[in-house]
Amino acid sequence: MTRSNVSRMLTAAREQYIVKFEIAYPLNRDPALEQRLLARFSEEGLSEVIVVPGRETGVGTASHGLLAVGQAGCDWLDKNLQDGQTLGLCWGSTVEAMVDSAHFNRRVDVEVVQLAGELSIDSRFSGHDLVRNLAEKLGGRYRYFNAPATTQDEAAAAALVQTEQVANALALARTSDVAVLGIGEYGKDSSNLFLQRAGASEDEVQEAVHLGAVGQISGRFYDRSGKQLDLSINRRIISLDLDDLKGINTVVAVASGSTKAEAVSAAIRGGLVDVLIVDSALGSALEAVPFELRPVA
Repeated sequence: MTRSNVSRMLTAAREQYIVKFEIAYPLNRDPALEQRLLARFSEEGLSEVIVVPGRETGVGTASHGLLAVGQAGCDWLDKNLQDGQTLGLCWGSTVEAMVDSAHFNRRVDVEVVQLAGELSIDSRFSGHDLVRNLAEKLGGRYRYFNAPATTQDEAAAAALVQTEQVANALALARTSDVAVLGIGEYGKDSSNLFLQRAGASEDEVQEAVHLGAVGQISGRFYDRSGKQLDLSINRRIISLDLDDLKGINTVVAVASGSTKAEAVSAAIRGGLVDVLIVDSALGSALEAVPFELRPVA
């Protein structure tokens, strides 16, 4: 048999889910740390915590954490998604790593939708790419959010939200049974890239700092209590409000890196997270968050 015939047969077999190539990356967990974090944050609605190995120092520290958390997110979806559900997805570096490395042991008839308008944090992946790629790997369907995540001004955002297409996309996102999203630390990494993509002015950046922004989810900035801030930049973003996320049955947050501890802690305190998947560096940092930094109701 010729090499070209073998290649065609393998391609057909992969498309029919007969043959699958995957990297078996070991995903050990830290059950003791998981239980401590669950005990600390269960009153805020956190129902499950998954902590996978990460690196504190060394070459590839960031990518190691992203890969481990991304694969743990895929494993959670593989075990918990059910046929007929709607899966909401938002852009972010950890979500992108999850989709890029995703593989599943079964096919699930789900519809994957976007929680926010179109934006690319990594030039290799747009929001459209993420929902399409994940849906194809799951064996499900997908639907695009055909609008930008950011607009030039508040009036443009308000006008877009009133259109039938965008209104329907937001309504569909609200019906998600499960949402997977990343959490960004204000002014750093993917959140900083988001500010750049959004063309944030110096006044908008300073307004967020002045009002105490600590984190960002789907382009919405929030304070240490996990409450969405009334910012100029928030008013020109097209995505679900953070209060909309609370209406989704299961919100899975994937994040890595110890520097995100305050942003993740605030999101949990705000009731925005049901399932938390983190690397050990972030898990340990969350456990060490001083009580005086924890918002008081």
